[in-house]
Amino acid sequence: MGTYLSVFQFRVELGNISANLKKVEEIKALIPEGGLLLLPEMFCCGFDYPNMEKLAQASQEVLDFLSTLSRERKAVVVGTLPLNEGNKLYNTAVVFDSGKLIAKRRKIELFPLYKETQYFSPAKEGDNRVIKTGVGKIGIVICFELRFNRFTNSLRKEGVQIILVPAMWGIERREHFKVLTRARAIETQSFLMASNSWGKTGKTIFGGASGIYSPWGEILAFSEDGEGFLTAKVELTEVERVRNKIPVRYP
Repeated sequence: MGTYLSVFQFRVELGNISANLKKVEEIKALIPEGGLLLLPEMFCCGFDYPNMEKLAQASQEVLDFLSTLSRERKAVVVGTLPLNEGNKLYNTAVVFDSGKLIAKRRKIELFPLYKETQYFSPAKEGDNRVIKTGVGKIGIVICFELRFNRFTNSLRKEGVQIILVPAMWGIERREHFKVLTRARAIETQSFLMASNSWGKTGKTIFGGASGIYSPWGEILAFSEDGEGFLTAKVELTEVERVRNKIPVRYP
């Protein structure tokens, strides 16, 4: 039957939750039923630091939206947003499966160049784990964390099948993003989905280059520039086939 993996690359409007949710709503019909959708990092508001606490207070609106989207498409939907927990603000990925919130994954390695460390708290390493969904075993690596292969290697040891990379990755580092996403698919022998923001948000231009990669590192779908919706139909049995053909030991 196969599994549908989808990513949506778009220009996030800074601090404008309603406009960003509307953009995602507009592509709802494109999401294959029973598939997996990944949205860019902070897809609902971007890094609007002066208003981040206020935006976090509106998180329920975003969570309800993602729940409805997931339920209506009978899909797994993953997006990140600012969430307050225990009087701390976290950059948090949430996973909805057929409308139910089944997991959260808070960002561990914050990006100091973009002042993320001044506004968010880092999560503990234990947040990086494999999440069992109706689609398969997924793991989430949030933006800057892509540079640290300890995250993807840890997921590989736990038997991950699909690695998701939600990102707001600047255009000046776009070539890094393209190389690292493909490399992480190859070294972990996993499918990898990367959803990056594109275009100018606030004062920063983001680089797009979203893609879907096979455990061989093949490019199954890719979008360099512009807004776009990508989908690839895959067979998750390919993961075990590749791992059996080229055994790699993860100490």
